[in-house]
Amino acid sequence: MTAVFSAFVLLGAFGASAGVLYSQPANNPGTYYASQNDTTLGGYGNFAIVYDDFTLAGASTVTTVDWTGGYYGGGGTPDITGFTVDFFSDNAGQPGALLVSDSVVGNAGQTLLGDGDFSYSAGAPFSAAGGTKYWLSIVPDMAFPPQWGWESSSPSGGDGIAYQYFLGNTSQVGTDFAFTLEGNASVPDGGSTAMLLGMGVAGLTWLRRRFVA
Repeated sequence: MTAVFSAFVLLGAFGASAGVLYSQPANNPGTYYASQNDTTLGGYGNFAIVYDDFTLAGASTVTTVDWTGGYYGGGGTPDITGFTVDFFSDNAGQPGALLVSDSVVGNAGQTLLGDGDFSYSAGAPFSAAGGTKYWLSIVPDMAFPPQWGWESSSPSGGDGIAYQYFLGNTSQVGTDFAFTLEGNASVPDGGSTAMLLGMGVAGLTWLRRRFVA
Protein backbone atom coordinates (compact mmCIF):
# COMPACT_ATOMS: atom_id res chain seq x y z
CA MET A 1 0.00 0.00 0.00
CA THR A 2 2.75 2.44 0.98
CA ALA A 3 4.86 1.61 -2.13
CA VAL A 4 1.90 2.10 -4.48
CA PHE A 5 0.97 5.34 -2.73
CA SER A 6 4.53 6.73 -3.06
CA ALA A 7 4.73 5.82 -6.76
CA PHE A 8 1.46 7.64 -7.38
CA VAL A 9 2.77 10.77 -5.70
CA LEU A 10 6.00 10.78 -7.73
CA LEU A 11 4.26 10.16 -11.05
CA GLY A 12 1.80 12.94 -10.34
CA ALA A 13 4.48 15.37 -9.31
CA PHE A 14 6.77 15.16 -12.31
CA GLY A 15 6.08 15.67 -15.99
CA ALA A 16 8.12 16.20 -19.13
CA SER A 17 8.92 19.34 -21.11
CA ALA A 18 9.61 18.73 -24.82
CA GLY A 19 11.89 20.96 -26.86
CA VAL A 20 15.51 22.03 -27.24
CA LEU A 21 17.67 20.66 -24.43
CA TYR A 22 21.04 22.04 -25.54
CA SER A 23 22.37 23.99 -28.52
CA GLN A 24 25.68 25.21 -29.94
CA PRO A 25 25.00 27.12 -33.19
CA ALA A 26 27.22 26.94 -36.26
CA ASN A 27 29.68 29.72 -37.10
CA ASN A 28 28.30 29.70 -40.66
CA PRO A 29 30.76 29.74 -42.26
CA GLY A 30 33.11 28.12 -39.82
CA THR A 31 35.93 25.62 -39.74
CA TYR A 32 35.44 21.94 -40.57
CA TYR A 33 37.19 19.26 -38.53
CA ALA A 34 37.45 15.86 -40.21
CA SER A 35 35.18 13.13 -38.85
CA GLN A 36 34.72 10.28 -41.30
CA ASN A 37 34.57 6.56 -41.95
CA ASP A 38 36.12 6.01 -45.40
CA THR A 39 34.06 3.35 -47.17
CA THR A 40 36.40 3.14 -50.18
CA LEU A 41 37.57 -0.43 -50.80
CA GLY A 42 41.06 -0.60 -49.30
CA GLY A 43 40.68 2.95 -47.98
CA TYR A 44 41.44 4.51 -44.61
CA GLY A 45 38.40 3.16 -42.78
CA ASN A 46 37.30 5.01 -39.64
CA PHE A 47 40.26 7.40 -39.71
CA ALA A 48 38.78 10.53 -38.11
CA ILE A 49 36.40 11.12 -35.19
CA VAL A 50 35.46 14.40 -33.52
CA TYR A 51 34.10 14.47 -29.95
CA ASP A 52 32.41 17.40 -28.19
CA ASP A 53 31.03 17.54 -24.66
CA PHE A 54 27.76 18.76 -23.20
CA THR A 55 26.04 18.95 -19.82
CA LEU A 56 22.28 19.20 -19.33
CA ALA A 57 20.74 21.11 -16.44
CA GLY A 58 18.36 18.32 -15.45
CA ALA A 59 17.55 14.70 -16.15
CA SER A 60 16.43 14.45 -19.78
CA THR A 61 15.73 12.06 -22.61
CA VAL A 62 17.42 13.08 -25.86
CA THR A 63 15.35 12.03 -28.87
CA THR A 64 16.92 13.96 -31.76
CA VAL A 65 20.36 15.30 -32.65
CA ASP A 66 20.79 18.09 -35.22
CA TRP A 67 24.22 19.11 -36.50
CA THR A 68 26.04 21.10 -39.18
CA GLY A 69 28.94 20.03 -41.40
CA GLY A 70 30.41 20.25 -44.88
CA TYR A 71 32.89 18.93 -47.42
CA TYR A 72 36.40 19.98 -48.34
CA GLY A 73 39.45 18.65 -50.13
CA GLY A 74 37.87 18.19 -53.57
CA GLY A 75 35.63 15.44 -54.85
CA GLY A 76 32.31 17.26 -54.87
CA THR A 77 29.39 16.14 -52.74
CA PRO A 78 29.47 12.34 -52.50
CA ASP A 79 26.77 10.04 -51.19
CA ILE A 80 26.71 9.53 -47.45
CA THR A 81 25.39 6.02 -46.81
CA GLY A 82 24.99 6.43 -43.06
CA PHE A 83 26.00 8.18 -39.86
CA THR A 84 27.09 6.85 -36.49
CA VAL A 85 25.97 9.01 -33.57
CA ASP A 86 27.62 7.97 -30.30
CA PHE A 87 27.30 9.13 -26.69
CA PHE A 88 30.15 8.61 -24.22
CA SER A 89 30.71 9.10 -20.51
CA ASP A 90 33.31 11.57 -19.28
CA ASN A 91 36.73 10.39 -18.13
CA ALA A 92 38.64 13.18 -16.40
CA GLY A 93 37.62 15.75 -19.02
CA GLN A 94 37.98 13.44 -22.01
CA PRO A 95 35.67 10.98 -23.82
CA GLY A 96 35.24 7.86 -21.71
CA ALA A 97 33.21 4.69 -22.13
CA LEU A 98 30.74 4.31 -24.99
CA LEU A 99 27.20 4.52 -23.56
CA VAL A 100 24.92 4.52 -26.61
CA SER A 101 25.63 4.04 -30.31
CA ASP A 102 22.99 4.92 -32.93
CA SER A 103 23.33 3.94 -36.59
CA VAL A 104 21.53 6.19 -39.06
CA VAL A 105 20.85 4.90 -42.56
CA GLY A 106 21.27 7.47 -45.35
CA ASN A 107 22.45 11.07 -45.20
CA ALA A 108 20.35 12.20 -42.18
CA GLY A 109 18.28 14.61 -44.28
CA GLN A 110 21.28 16.52 -45.61
CA THR A 111 20.12 20.05 -46.53
CA LEU A 112 22.24 22.80 -48.06
CA LEU A 113 22.27 25.95 -45.93
CA GLY A 114 24.64 28.08 -47.98
CA ASP A 115 28.37 28.85 -47.88
CA GLY A 116 28.98 25.13 -48.29
CA ASP A 117 27.29 24.24 -45.00
CA PHE A 118 24.78 21.41 -44.67
CA SER A 119 22.34 20.66 -41.87
CA TYR A 120 21.57 17.13 -40.65
CA SER A 121 19.07 15.62 -38.24
CA ALA A 122 18.51 12.13 -36.86
CA GLY A 123 16.74 10.34 -34.06
CA ALA A 124 19.24 9.30 -31.41
CA PRO A 125 17.62 8.23 -28.11
CA PHE A 126 19.75 8.82 -25.04
CA SER A 127 18.87 9.20 -21.35
CA ALA A 128 21.04 11.83 -19.64
CA ALA A 129 21.41 12.66 -15.97
CA GLY A 130 21.35 16.31 -14.99
CA GLY A 131 24.64 18.04 -14.21
CA THR A 132 26.67 15.23 -15.77
CA LYS A 133 29.18 15.75 -18.57
CA TYR A 134 28.80 13.56 -21.65
CA TRP A 135 30.55 13.43 -25.01
CA LEU A 136 29.01 13.23 -28.49
CA SER A 137 30.63 12.05 -31.72
CA ILE A 138 29.19 12.13 -35.25
CA VAL A 139 30.80 10.13 -38.06
CA PRO A 140 29.50 9.71 -41.64
CA ASP A 141 30.11 6.67 -43.85
CA MET A 142 31.34 7.93 -47.23
CA ALA A 143 34.10 7.49 -49.78
CA PHE A 144 37.29 9.50 -49.46
CA PRO A 145 37.99 11.98 -51.02
CA PRO A 146 36.51 14.43 -50.19
CA GLN A 147 36.65 14.82 -46.45
CA TRP A 148 33.56 15.53 -44.40
CA GLY A 149 33.93 17.79 -41.39
CA TRP A 150 31.84 18.71 -38.38
CA GLU A 151 31.54 22.50 -38.30
CA SER A 152 32.85 24.61 -35.45
CA SER A 153 30.41 26.55 -33.27
CA SER A 154 30.26 30.21 -32.39
CA PRO A 155 30.49 31.16 -28.69
CA SER A 156 27.46 29.44 -27.24
CA GLY A 157 27.98 28.46 -23.66
CA GLY A 158 30.23 25.53 -24.50
CA ASP A 159 33.58 25.13 -22.80
CA GLY A 160 35.74 25.54 -25.93
CA ILE A 161 37.15 22.03 -25.55
CA ALA A 162 36.74 19.11 -27.93
CA TYR A 163 38.86 16.18 -29.13
CA GLN A 164 39.72 14.73 -32.51
CA TYR A 165 41.02 11.28 -33.33
CA PHE A 166 42.92 11.38 -36.62
CA LEU A 167 44.93 8.50 -38.13
CA GLY A 168 45.79 6.94 -34.79
CA ASN A 169 46.37 10.10 -32.77
CA THR A 170 43.94 11.87 -30.43
CA SER A 171 44.44 15.55 -29.64
CA GLN A 172 42.52 18.34 -27.96
CA VAL A 173 40.78 20.90 -30.19
CA GLY A 174 40.20 24.41 -28.86
CA THR A 175 36.68 24.93 -30.14
CA ASP A 176 33.08 23.76 -29.82
CA PHE A 177 31.04 22.11 -32.56
CA ALA A 178 27.63 22.87 -34.03
CA PHE A 179 24.88 20.64 -32.69
CA THR A 180 21.50 20.76 -30.99
CA LEU A 181 19.92 18.17 -28.72
CA GLU A 182 16.13 17.91 -28.65
CA GLY A 183 13.97 15.82 -26.38
CA ASN A 184 12.12 15.77 -23.09
CA ALA A 185 13.33 17.29 -19.84
CA SER A 186 11.87 16.00 -16.58
CA VAL A 187 10.43 18.94 -14.65
CA PRO A 188 8.29 19.23 -11.49
CA ASP A 189 4.66 20.10 -12.12
CA GLY A 190 3.34 23.28 -10.53
CA GLY A 191 2.97 22.96 -6.77
CA SER A 192 4.59 19.53 -6.75
CA THR A 193 7.14 20.40 -4.05
CA ALA A 194 4.46 21.46 -1.61
CA MET A 195 2.37 18.44 -2.54
CA LEU A 196 5.28 16.05 -1.97
CA LEU A 197 6.01 17.58 1.44
CA GLY A 198 2.37 17.53 2.48
CA MET A 199 1.74 13.98 1.32
CA GLY A 200 5.00 12.85 2.90
CA VAL A 201 4.03 14.27 6.29
CA ALA A 202 0.57 12.73 6.00
CA GLY A 203 2.09 9.38 5.12
CA LEU A 204 4.45 9.47 8.08
CA THR A 205 1.59 10.40 10.40
CA TRP A 206 -0.47 7.51 9.07
CA LEU A 207 2.40 5.07 9.60
CA ARG A 208 3.00 6.36 13.14
CA ARG A 209 -0.65 5.93 14.06
CA ARG A 210 -0.72 2.47 12.53
CA PHE A 211 2.31 1.10 14.30
CA VAL A 212 2.00 2.98 17.62
CA ALA A 213 -1.61 1.98 18.17
